[in-house]
Amino acid sequence: MHKNNPAFRVAMLGVLAALNVIAAEILKFPVIPKVLELNFGFVPLAVAGMLFGPVSAVLVGIVGDIVGAAIFSAGDFYFGYTLTAALTGLFYGLFLHKPAEGKRRVVLVLIAQALVSLICFAGLNTLWAWQMGYGRSEAYIRTRLLVNLVAYPIYCLAVLLIWRYRKNLERAVRV
Repeated sequence: MHKNNPAFRVAMLGVLAALNVIAAEILKFPVIPKVLELNFGFVPLAVAGMLFGPVSAVLVGIVGDIVGAAIFSAGDFYFGYTLTAALTGLFYGLFLHKPAEGKRRVVLVLIAQALVSLICFAGLNTLWAWQMGYGRSEAYIRTRLLVNLVAYPIYCLAVLLIWRYRKNLERAVRV
């Protein structure tokens, strides 16, 4: 198989979308149940962005969010979260797709994760929760900002660890 084979590419993106659902819905840690949860759904999006680029990572985010909502959310689908998932994939794809070494790699990860953490997780997800009627207090917003600030270095380390094994991932999927 080769990356230019459309069936192979669709299959790999489908696997990443499925992993996104599993990581986001099963590997989650509630900070404030139904309001603030940390999960590892970003990992397959970062891998999709790294290996396949921004457009593919956006598609993985959209499909993963819709499928996850259909299976796990019991009718709580909200399009705003799909937009967040798409933007998360976009940021990872824009900053992680081209190989980089050393300090440049670290800077790209820090920038990508800062955009994801600030705009997507702390910003948009807070807005969507507020629009859905959750967390309509100043304390809630402060808590979300604090949790995302604390999680930022953890997410950066996770993405850097994934990037460390990029060549192995590329060989595995023959990108």
